Amino acid sequence: MLIAWDNKADDATLSASSELASLPGSNVQYAHLSRKWYTAAGVNSASLLFDMLAAVSCGILAVLGTNLTSAATMRLRGSDSDPTGATGEQYDSGSIAAAVKAGYGAIYHSFAAASARYWLLELEDTSLSQLQAGRVFLGPKWTPTWNQGFGWSMLARDDSQLVKSFGGQVYAEERPQQRVIEFTLGFMDEAEMYGNAFALARANGIVRDVLAVNDTSGASYRSDQSVWGLCTASEPIVHETVNIYRQKFRIEERL
Repeated sequence: MLIAWDNKADDATLSASSELASLPGSNVQYAHLSRKWYTAAGVNSASLLFDMLAAVSCGILAVLGTNLTSAATMRLRGSDSDPTGATGEQYDSGSIAAAVKAGYGAIYHSFAAASARYWLLELEDTSLSQLQAGRVFLGPKWTPTWNQGFGWSMLARDDSQLVKSFGGQVYAEERPQQRVIEFTLGFMDEAEMYGNAFALARANGIVRDVLAVNDTSGASYRSDQSVWGLCTASEPIVHETVNIYRQKFRIEERL
């Protein structure tokens, strides 16, 4: 499991190679995924350049709320010396499959931590005539020493409303589903707990988003089990026994 909460991309100066005036690249820095960046019509290959203003360490990228398909490719580069990001002397993923799963529109790319000021994200999908993206996360990650414990759960919560007529027919006011993941991280020592889990709670509380990438061992269900959203339940840190701590997390998907 990977957990990330410090989104360096949100504080960056951002420029897009293509955008609509009413749906600019800066929309990926907005909280809700439904507020999107659109490229111009006919543009299916575009880039976002993030100037962090100083070198920052990053180890995970997530691109969320996209219309990308399984045909999509991506490339992420980080540079300190090149303001275009193109040299990628600090990090270069190369052009790789974006591994987008149908119905989820998300990219999750974990990599060895690298520090750079300029980060260039390139996206391409030849099956589309226009690219869309709702959110970009780029920042450091935490890989817990121990994965989530057994008993973790995933829910597709449906808040749609059902109304029955006098004739007995049922009508639905359909609303988007939200995934909710609950898990417990345990067997952490004091340094790991306070340096990560407690730091997350202090930094983001229940009002700023957290990224949980659950299936890191294989790609089959990574999109299904990964959630970007709010930690809606603030659970206490439990000191179970000598230098062993645990904490429970509940993350509700951001739409």
